[in-house]
Amino acid sequence: MVTRQSVSPFECYLTRNSVVKDDTRTGLKNSYSFNNATNLNCLWLSDNIYKAAMTVNVNIFETIALKVLQNISKTVAFVWFLNKNNISYVVNGSENSSHICLELVRASEKEAGIYELVIQSENINYSLYFEVKIRSKPRKPYFTLVSNYVSCFSEGYPKPVVYWISCNSSGERCKNKTNSIPNPVSDKYGNPQAGNKLGLTELMENNIYCCAVNTLGRECSQLYTIDLMSKTSHPEILLKTGEPFVIRCWAWYKSYKYKIKWDAESEKQMLSFNVSSYGPNRDMVRVLFAFINGGNSRNITCNSTIHAKKSESLKIIDTGFIDMNTSSVEHDIDPKQDFCLVAEFKAYPAVMCAWIHNSNVSPCSVFTNENGQSKSEYCHHKNTPGEYMFYVKNDDVQLSKIFTLNILQKPEVECKMTNLKSVSCKSQGYPLPVWLWLKGDGGSKCELEIRNGVTKGLSEKNGSSWKSTSTLDVDNQAATSTICSCAINSVGRTCAKVLFKQLEQSNFILPTVTGLSGLCFAILCALVLNKYKKKHKYESQLQMMQYIGSSDNEYIYVDFHVLPYDVKKWEFPRENLEFGDTIGSGAFGKVVTAKAYGISKSDVSLQVAIKMLKENPDASEKDALMSELKMMTQIGHHDNIVNLLGACTTSGPIYLIFEYCPHGDLLNYLKGRRDSFHKTWSDVVKDNNFTFYHNFNQDEKFRDRAVTVLSNCSYTWITTKQECDKNQHNQDLSATQTEVLQAEEIKYQNTRKFDEEDLNILTFEDLLSFSYQVAKGMEFLETKLCIHRDLAARNILINNGKVAKICDFGLARDIVNDSNYVVKGNARLPVKWMAPESIFDGIYTIKSDVWSYGILLWEIFSLGINPYPGLPVDAKFYKLLQSGFKMDQPFYATDEIYFLMKSCWAFDSKKRPSFSELVSYLGYQISNIEALIYQSKDNHNADDSCCKTLIESALIQDLLSVHTPLI
Repeated sequence: MVTRQSVSPFECYLTRNSVVKDDTRTGLKNSYSFNNATNLNCLWLSDNIYKAAMTVNVNIFETIALKVLQNISKTVAFVWFLNKNNISYVVNGSENSSHICLELVRASEKEAGIYELVIQSENINYSLYFEVKIRSKPRKPYFTLVSNYVSCFSEGYPKPVVYWISCNSSGERCKNKTNSIPNPVSDKYGNPQAGNKLGLTELMENNIYCCAVNTLGRECSQLYTIDLMSKTSHPEILLKTGEPFVIRCWAWYKSYKYKIKWDAESEKQMLSFNVSSYGPNRDMVRVLFAFINGGNSRNITCNSTIHAKKSESLKIIDTGFIDMNTSSVEHDIDPKQDFCLVAEFKAYPAVMCAWIHNSNVSPCSVFTNENGQSKSEYCHHKNTPGEYMFYVKNDDVQLSKIFTLNILQKPEVECKMTNLKSVSCKSQGYPLPVWLWLKGDGGSKCELEIRNGVTKGLSEKNGSSWKSTSTLDVDNQAATSTICSCAINSVGRTCAKVLFKQLEQSNFILPTVTGLSGLCFAILCALVLNKYKKKHKYESQLQMMQYIGSSDNEYIYVDFHVLPYDVKKWEFPRENLEFGDTIGSGAFGKVVTAKAYGISKSDVSLQVAIKMLKENPDASEKDALMSELKMMTQIGHHDNIVNLLGACTTSGPIYLIFEYCPHGDLLNYLKGRRDSFHKTWSDVVKDNNFTFYHNFNQDEKFRDRAVTVLSNCSYTWITTKQECDKNQHNQDLSATQTEVLQAEEIKYQNTRKFDEEDLNILTFEDLLSFSYQVAKGMEFLETKLCIHRDLAARNILINNGKVAKICDFGLARDIVNDSNYVVKGNARLPVKWMAPESIFDGIYTIKSDVWSYGILLWEIFSLGINPYPGLPVDAKFYKLLQSGFKMDQPFYATDEIYFLMKSCWAFDSKKRPSFSELVSYLGYQISNIEALIYQSKDNHNADDSCCKTLIESALIQDLLSVHTPLI
């Protein structure tokens, strides 16, 4: 073992409060410094397995980084896992590097556990293990009631000590009581639990508290008491569903001749105990204990034969909450002023919080008043300017609020001659100063204001102060004089003097400036040319991600590069593929049709779509396509996504085999059917006067159904209304008649071979169905933590039966020649479909897909019109978007659908609906449409053809059953 340790290829380190950032110029990680890191001593355990000798103890909300310096030749890839409760989670993946780093930003209890780093080289896989524990003060204690004992529990690391405090209302000293419970269990985060229990007769005082304490702090909870002797009322009691809760009713009287009890309604959902004892003055103290674990919101009432009854309101909530105004706050203070930052909020259950400044975490104290309002103050900033974050979380919610502290500062002024004809001055102070230029009138004292020739430069806030510049052009005729430049703000005024003497302009200045300008222009042209010649790497639009932080944008994309590929399950023989036409081509690859023999059933061919790279792809493109293949195998099957059927990865180029959708993308599908759009199928029947039915080829299911439903009134044989009415009274056809009708129907249908899609009929119900199906597909992807990043009608394919399927054929899209993809930075982006946070901050989440889905709805209900018609993507467009501009209601959308679009376009991503909510809403809209259809059928005018009504009804039922899932 000693020998193996001495030649270990790994060095393990820990750094605190050191966030790894990207270098925007090189794209490389730039804070892999190991100078100030703690060596964790990676020890060899067994073959290719190493473990950090030191346990990593992290304070709550602290930011740390686990760093590994490795010296393995030909490293292929690596990935981090978090092992917790016998489940392994992918927490981070990264590019190859000799310096491997895992960040834990604002670490909370859920980041505790055993971290495993798997490093894959050409022939060997290595595993390194790190044990991470999160240190925090104990959780707020909670109570349970079992067998005449009240138990109090709390969790935390280090393990807390739990004890009781009891006080009488008379003001005598409080007593400490303890009776520990051997309890080796841990909570869901792995924190050790501590407990303490007392018998009911030991809990007779008026005020009972349970406290938990460890080296990081103390938390106490009061045993909730309805005091019949007190006239004060308590705020509403909040309780989460399934959370244990113990409540008491307490009273005393000079005689034992009284009783207290819960009212009958309160007692139904409680386990109750009654305890009595004599007080110090021989008064009789009676206490009712009750245990609640579930139920509904209600009033809890305690009755007495002597005292007035008293009620408390209990509200059961499904999830916790934190109500806090998260808008940023800015404070300007004097450097000598005593000032505290204050955060106010209301929350349940109890929160943990911290004040964070420059990655330094300070514990916070929370004070809660009788109304449940909480407040935390931070006074230890020592008047240091900058941003301070108040970070607060409980089991269900996490929020943050930014406080900017500005220290008032008198301006500092510095001036210099920039050329022979001007003076330039710069100032630094807070708040932003204004400039005043003065000159001396024949003397050294500045008294006359200079108004002409003054230019104000750009102002910018640099750290804690404002920097600004101003320049004065001096008249050529000016004689030697004194010039003063003054910067003035609310704190004071500072001036700088400049002795100026006019000199003649040198002849060499103009040619020098001209030459330098030409050189700068040439360099600029070279940079621009290089930018547009740069080849972008292929990246699938569809990405899977893992949340690693508390807010919506704290996540990493899962790197599937190092995960295995199940060859046995997915590999398909490439010799069984017969290629057809190319249906899409882009910068990196193409998609072609093919027949796959035996991919679904042996000896049966299936039309498929093959996704492949172009000729001579580089290694990074191959890796990207293999990663996409592994991602698709992880996602699984769903009716509303284009599903992976197999792949060819050996002995040739990589092929990804997908379902083939013969009707193309939704955008062109909608455009091609604009002229044949009908609001309802009633309009279809009316406008076509039944003639379209002669071209309508139903499948076997619908033909059988049509004969059964319409045999009394078949459009093929009915010639007059009288015959129709007569046939309607004969509901029972003989078997012989039915067989004849079926034979005639089949004979007729065989003469006409058309699919439903050949009619190009499009209805409002179809638009709802497409919207519903896409939402269902995105709901499925959301459960897999997938984001699409390019959700648009052009990326939805239509299969037979009007089934919509979400696709990602990004490598086969010609984004260079597609006007929907606008150059922004070093990429071409579908700006009109992107959420503001994606455009301006580069943040992509499930909620940014919801914004894109709203744009997709606009496309659907405008029948394929390009979003924001008439608005080019320019500076004005970006300003409109930031100002909250929303598109008008499309022509074919109802008010309900337009309301749904606007909810998807909420500027605050947290206010946008989830895809599950969108599915529910659209399902409700579809069910309403179906109800209107049948209501219309029942109220049909008696003069209309009965055949028309029955045919329409059967047709609508069949269409709804095929492509409109109902909730």
